[in-house]
Amino acid sequence: MIAVILAGCAGWYAHQWHARYNESSPERRVVSRGYEFTSPLLDVELPEGFTVHHEPHPFKYKIVSFVKKKIKSGQVSNIAVYYRDLQDGPWFGINNDIEFNPASMMKVPVMIAWLKRAEKDPALLKRRLNYVESKNPVPEQYTKPALTLATGKSYSIEELLHYMMNYSDNKATALLYKALSDKELGDVLDSMDINNNPKEGGNFLTVHGYSGFFRILYNAAYLNREMSEKALQLLSLQDFPMGIAAGVPKGTKVAAKFGEIVPENKSEDIQLHEFGIVYHPKGHYILGVMTQGHDFIAQAEIIRDISRMIYSEVDSSLN
Repeated sequence: MIAVILAGCAGWYAHQWHARYNESSPERRVVSRGYEFTSPLLDVELPEGFTVHHEPHPFKYKIVSFVKKKIKSGQVSNIAVYYRDLQDGPWFGINNDIEFNPASMMKVPVMIAWLKRAEKDPALLKRRLNYVESKNPVPEQYTKPALTLATGKSYSIEELLHYMMNYSDNKATALLYKALSDKELGDVLDSMDINNNPKEGGNFLTVHGYSGFFRILYNAAYLNREMSEKALQLLSLQDFPMGIAAGVPKGTKVAAKFGEIVPENKSEDIQLHEFGIVYHPKGHYILGVMTQGHDFIAQAEIIRDISRMIYSEVDSSLN
């Protein structure tokens, strides 16, 4: 099913940006209040005299050192990291040019397409679809869904979104994907700030390339505010406690999605990734980590450790 989703996503546009600015006016922020998981940004002016002519975060070198150490040790063959401060917008990337197969993280645009349709017809989320086991079953998952669809049973769209996002259930993804038109999914992909490289029948993304989904959801820039809130609320219920969530204090809200590829051929690399928004009480941020290696547990621990390091750095810098 992952291959089907990736093949259907071909033709995305590439768009790379990096902003540097200089303002002389006092800082002014205009945001829409009253939402828990989003912060719709209407207007920003940076502090007087503020100029970005340097690395935006002094702790980047610590993450770079950690990544080099893990690769040199042979625990992994590749690690890429993306960090973005959602308060002011500065970001950094490590191994930002390495492309990975995003795998189940491509369930995010499927969710967005359904929520976009529901903007016009909220009752759509109550519509029911019947699941029948396919003759060509969906791929086995290393991280087994805690819950999965039962053949012959019907589910509402809202329930299917929960199965797909909270349990990463490929059966729910297959049903939702099949019921979308090519135009609906294409509209989502064409509207995201995504860098993509279609090849070998699939899509390959960098950490920066994938970040557009979370930046645009957070700012409610594509879905309306209610549906952006709903999307991130669904992502906050993800059932993958080994990665980003394991590196932050218990009770910290995290809206995230993981993806995995564990090939049957033991000589091929395992890919394990996670992307999410960490709702630090003093400042929200995006963290994405993509890994390749031969040890799923070790790769999960690397994501956890990077999450822990960055949370600690953000925490200390905001005190």
